Amino acid sequence: MSEHAKSILSRLTLEEKCRLCAQEDGSFGRVKRLGLPGSVPQDNPRGGADYFRSGRPKDGDGQYHPAAFPSDACLAMSWDEDLAYQTGVYFAQECRANPSLINWLFRPGVNIKRSPLCGRNFEYFSEDPVLAGELAGSFIQGLQDNQVAATLKHYICNHQEFERMTTNAVVSERALQEIYLRAFEIAIQKGHPLSVMSSYNQVNGEWVNSNRHVCDLLRKQLGFEGVVVSDFAAVHHNKIKAHQYGMMDIELAPVSVHSEELLNAVKNGEIDEETIDRSLERVFDLTEQLQKTSPVQVDMEALHEEARKAAEQCMVLLKNDGILPMAHEQNNLLVVGALAEDPSYMGGGSGHMNGYRIDSYLDEIRKIVPDTAYEPGYKLIQGWPPKENTDPELIKKAVKAAEKADAVIVFAGLGYCYESEGYDRADIQLPPGQQALLDALLEVNSSVILVLSCASVLDISRWNDRLSAILYNSLGGEAVASATVNVLFGNAEPGGRLAETWPVCEEHTPAYMNFTRAGQDKADVIYGEDIYPGYRWYEKRKLPVLYPFGHGLSYTSFEIGKPVLSSHTFTPDAVLQISVPVTNTGDRTGSQVLQLYISHDSASICDHPVKELKAFSKVQLKSGESKTAVFTLDRKAFEFFAPGQSKWIVEDGAYSVCIGTSSAEILYRETVITEGGDVPFVYTDMTPLAWFVASEKYHRILQENFPPEIDRMMNQDTFEWCCLILPLPFYKVTEPYMGAPMMTKEQMEFVLKKMNE
Repeated sequence: MSEHAKSILSRLTLEEKCRLCAQEDGSFGRVKRLGLPGSVPQDNPRGGADYFRSGRPKDGDGQYHPAAFPSDACLAMSWDEDLAYQTGVYFAQECRANPSLINWLFRPGVNIKRSPLCGRNFEYFSEDPVLAGELAGSFIQGLQDNQVAATLKHYICNHQEFERMTTNAVVSERALQEIYLRAFEIAIQKGHPLSVMSSYNQVNGEWVNSNRHVCDLLRKQLGFEGVVVSDFAAVHHNKIKAHQYGMMDIELAPVSVHSEELLNAVKNGEIDEETIDRSLERVFDLTEQLQKTSPVQVDMEALHEEARKAAEQCMVLLKNDGILPMAHEQNNLLVVGALAEDPSYMGGGSGHMNGYRIDSYLDEIRKIVPDTAYEPGYKLIQGWPPKENTDPELIKKAVKAAEKADAVIVFAGLGYCYESEGYDRADIQLPPGQQALLDALLEVNSSVILVLSCASVLDISRWNDRLSAILYNSLGGEAVASATVNVLFGNAEPGGRLAETWPVCEEHTPAYMNFTRAGQDKADVIYGEDIYPGYRWYEKRKLPVLYPFGHGLSYTSFEIGKPVLSSHTFTPDAVLQISVPVTNTGDRTGSQVLQLYISHDSASICDHPVKELKAFSKVQLKSGESKTAVFTLDRKAFEFFAPGQSKWIVEDGAYSVCIGTSSAEILYRETVITEGGDVPFVYTDMTPLAWFVASEKYHRILQENFPPEIDRMMNQDTFEWCCLILPLPFYKVTEPYMGAPMMTKEQMEFVLKKMNE
């Protein structure tokens, strides 16, 4: 125990210790009697007052309004680790500029997007754990390098909002390790967050906060030594277990809810005081670090500009028939959509920020084309959740204007509160008024540009082919409008790539049959897609998609050269380096995202995705400029989790290193042979005989250690005539099923030992 923590604990009463295991007076670790200031945690730099949208901040209202940077869902589309780091820096500056001097931020969220319906998807990065973990790790570094503690959340398997406090995530150990834990692992090992927030739900039948297994995964397997704080009011009838297992240090709840139960448990011997001390040691060590946090002053106009630049790097140009970028001199330009005046820039709940100044699409366009016409086309009806009705008169006016327009820009998507903490989306459809509007506009004008605002996918397949261009800006923060207009008119490039696959329809999505929603009487959420969320699912099932993971167009062109590998063989303790040259062959500055996927070409036992993202690099290039992207892979890139052995392994065999610009556009494949790897499967006496007979290693063992007739008798041809023999467990070779036993028990045990070496 640190001397600092030991000194404080020696001066505390038992009652004070129990109170310090919860939130009190909006702080953690504060002891007024000893003059300990504690820390000030918040969900965002503004504080709790920004949980709900209250309209645009009013000038001179005396309140602190930090700039709202792009949401995590939007930031992920930048595929830019430097931008994620810098965004963390800006968040830290805004926290420290707050008069309350916030020094502990409950961000970022790294949960995987297993369904586009999750209401909180705007707070999460991606469907892929590598992209999510790397960007979250960079954000954490930026935040903590600037004296504000990060809180990685929500640990673990918190992927829907409906009944989030009572549902049970039923997930295989392999999926838990390879997908859901992996994102946390990468973020923790890269960013070293000072805190982790645990989730509300159960995992495989036990609440996360008192789940010994998921606790051990965090504390022992990942080696996380920092503070674990529960989500708000997330500890259900298990406060004592949560502390006993070492999972939770602080419950985010009023102190009266927590301390009395904990105090009684110590007094009656259910839990010892030393356990409470261990939690408080972590809390005091963290709050001591946070005492270094100093106030700063920020230039809010400058931060607004940085928010705009960040949003530009996240814009994904899904489609373009050449209409973009638009010329600054436009005749008869029409803007349609109520979102053009009232942008959707952030989701609802604790992840929301009202922002410093909210730009308007219509205002920004009219700065370039002053006589731009405008029709709202539909009404924005807000609520919790919102409801929207079709307005035929608004559609009729928009169609009449579109008949005369040379080009139409339609601003569509999900208005505020469609995506929020506390509930999920009902579907992936555009609101009905917007659907009717698009149908009508495309009947009278063939030059329609669609700008979409939403945190997760929408089904636009019925209009996709008829639209001239589609620009997806996600929920891009307070300056999303000026950033979008800069991209539309060529003042900036569309720098983003999709961090989530866009499906043809909702029925194709991985969790479609396993996403609990209102009206269903089932507490278990079955992770039936297993290790196949996102692009892994669509590729494995050979389902068509509208736009693949990693997709995004540019205003310039690139030539990507053949990758050069440092070696075509790999041992698990080695490092493999891949160099990929890329040149901007167009006439504009632009960026390209190089994506490296690994495919298990010769896996012997376990099923695998078709390919998996393992590394990426965003390269900014001027016209004619060339650079070389360098990827360094270690054993993590070739590992998979072997459930039978409960560990990560690298199997010997052939792997493809795939270089592409999306999961669907692979430009190069290079074969790498791994050597000196691990045994992929533990053979037991209950392993089917077929697995032995099909193994070259098995026959080699027989040939080297047994009489020739045993190997001849144990080959595939011998058993083909009887389909009942091959499925038998291996120990049956010691019993007389085909005359005399094929092996003695001693011989069988010898074979098992050799097979597992």
